[in-house]
Amino acid sequence: MLVSIDDERLIAGFTTKFGGVSSGVYAELNLAMHVGDNANNVEKNRQILCQKIGANRLIFMDQIHSDKVEALNDINQILDPCDSIFTGISKVGLCVMVADCSPVLLYDKRLNLIAAIHAGRAGVVNKIISKTVDKMGSNPSDIVAIIGPNIKQKCYNIGNMELGEFNKFIKNGYFDMDKSIEFELKNLGIKNMQFSIVCNHCDNRFYSYRKSKVTGRFAGFIMLKG
Repeated sequence: MLVSIDDERLIAGFTTKFGGVSSGVYAELNLAMHVGDNANNVEKNRQILCQKIGANRLIFMDQIHSDKVEALNDINQILDPCDSIFTGISKVGLCVMVADCSPVLLYDKRLNLIAAIHAGRAGVVNKIISKTVDKMGSNPSDIVAIIGPNIKQKCYNIGNMELGEFNKFIKNGYFDMDKSIEFELKNLGIKNMQFSIVCNHCDNRFYSYRKSKVTGRFAGFIMLKG
């Protein structure tokens, strides 16, 4: 596990492929139920992560490449499909699954709120981070943003796809997702941001859908310790 923040109030970071029980193309720590892996193995992998970070429960979204944001107000709440979730509940790990998209974690130090965001190309273009901050009711100056391993521009060919105002981050058909996220964060007024330099497409510690097609998902996780 790659841990980005670990202090008395918060634990946050990103898993790798290693330390789980899945096998074959899903080896080892696949955390996604929807990719064809054995469900029992995925559940064991989730339990491994849950125990590792000391959570009472992990929350995984039914991710749909949207700009939909959900608030978790109760540990037993059933969430609608979404791509962003936030909460102020302690000991609940919010998880975002990725295998090329950007896992974005937010921490509002004043309101003591956390968020996990699935920021793929569609989410970035539809400003899912801005919509999350708005629903959190956060002052951007209070937010720490952590962006985990994702597919970097040199590996992310989107051809002639039209991205509106984000076209400026395309060069010769290659899209720079980090620059587009940085652009949105700066426009929001968020100054405290950390970007992983790791390209999951190049680094064999991580799953990559573009590289392997049938593969697992790693996760960004964030939890208030209490």
